[in-house]
Amino acid sequence: MPEYPAKVVILMLALAFLYASPAALAKPFELGVEQKEVMPGQNPYEGQAEYPVPQVVQPYQGGIREQAPIQGGTGMQGGRPPMEAGIQRSIPLPPQFLGTWMVRGQRQGFEAQPQFQAAIPQIFAGSTKNVWTISGNPTQGYAFSNEEGARSPLFVNKVQGNTAFIRYGHPIKNTMAQEAIVMELSPDGKRFKGLERITIVKQGEPPRAKVTYQLVGQRRR
Repeated sequence: MPEYPAKVVILMLALAFLYASPAALAKPFELGVEQKEVMPGQNPYEGQAEYPVPQVVQPYQGGIREQAPIQGGTGMQGGRPPMEAGIQRSIPLPPQFLGTWMVRGQRQGFEAQPQFQAAIPQIFAGSTKNVWTISGNPTQGYAFSNEEGARSPLFVNKVQGNTAFIRYGHPIKNTMAQEAIVMELSPDGKRFKGLERITIVKQGEPPRAKVTYQLVGQRRR
């Protein structure tokens, strides 16, 4: 199985958007989410999101180890009602990034406002497992979906060689979960490694919580 050469992989660039995962909040009220409609006119791609800071990512060593499935999407536990959204136009995404991926994540760290810190370990799982599907084309745009039934427009910010910088967002009551993901494909296109940052924000407030996950994915089809 091919390995990446040992090197420091610069996976992030500064962006004006927030950290998903393709994940959902199991206990949104623990982050102060109120029983309201989603804020009118809220753009999931606006805000203070950013890519993770550069980190050393170890080369692949064999296949992905099986772990006990964790309920919920990558980065968070629990489920949310399926959501449908239009497909966001963005720069072309090479076809090798498209398809269905088995993705495992490991939480690397988090920060939160004091009133939300105690809830983070319960809301954002330490280890995650989920199935992602990335679909679309340059004409109609791209979309992200997962096995929990979530579906969101996917914005491709940049592609550099075998690395793609992508982001998407989804509303949770009157807050927004904004996610920034860096995917670096293996030479054969069957696996990827990367980072994911998730930020929970409410309009007019500083970010409530930010969580970083290290990802490893294997192509299913």
